[in-house]
Amino acid sequence: MIAERQIQCADCVSDVDHCHDSLLRHVDGSLECTGVNCVDLASSRHALSIDCAELQGGCGCVDATRDELLAS
Repeated sequence: MIAERQIQCADCVSDVDHCHDSLLRHVDGSLECTGVNCVDLASSRHALSIDCAELQGGCGCVDATRDELLAS
């Protein structure tokens, strides 16, 4: 019988402060983490940081900003 290998996060093993979830950057400059327990929105804590416009299906704030620009 082959023993099961467990993959461990190197940052967890090294006790580095980090988040396993993704950081979203909104058009208005606000930040949001996809993790419900995230306590610090520093981009250095997140391995993945993307603009919300890159989300599949988009983001409501992108549409709202586009509508504001078209109205002015």
